[in-house]
Amino acid sequence: MRIDGTDKADSWEAIYQAGDAGWDIGKPAPPFVDLLDKSPNWLKTGNLICFGAGGGHDSNLFAKKGFTVTAVDFAPTAVQKIEEYAQENSNLKALQSDILSLPSELANSFDYVLEHTCFCAIPVENRPKYVKAAKNILKSDGVLFGLFYRFDPPDEKGPPYATSEAEVKELFENDFEIIEWFTPEHSHGKRKNRERLIAMRVKK
Repeated sequence: MRIDGTDKADSWEAIYQAGDAGWDIGKPAPPFVDLLDKSPNWLKTGNLICFGAGGGHDSNLFAKKGFTVTAVDFAPTAVQKIEEYAQENSNLKALQSDILSLPSELANSFDYVLEHTCFCAIPVENRPKYVKAAKNILKSDGVLFGLFYRFDPPDEKGPPYATSEAEVKELFENDFEIIEWFTPEHSHGKRKNRERLIAMRVKK
């Protein structure tokens, strides 16, 4: 029986315990590998926080590339997986926390927020809180970037919850300016053409 995640940590932990974390592809997302190879001018090494980091594959990739990475998840099993990576990578550390209620001392601390299948997992009514969390955690010139999923016709089923270009722009336009937006060529499996790589800088 499928277990659906909610906005509570224990529901996601139950999915891990059941071995049903279908979003975990066991490796970094191919578009992130491509992005780092491309080295866009807005992406330099710096202090990065990964929202909803899951098993830590993406976080570990960026840490290996010289970023100082804090990988956040609220499911204990996910945090344990991140800590396993961190044992061999001094640039990576795990933080068990809800990304919508991060410790206040982390405010304005990061150059980057990394997104991958976190935004789509949050109940739609909480998406404005995601925007606020990202802005609060970033420095004044910080960048939120990552893979936003699922660009599909709207429905009520989820997670993952569908989104649209119009919704993303409306949610973020007051606080962020878009600096890059494209459909990745090498998305994994059924994600092809259903995700966008988006980079947004905090507005002055």
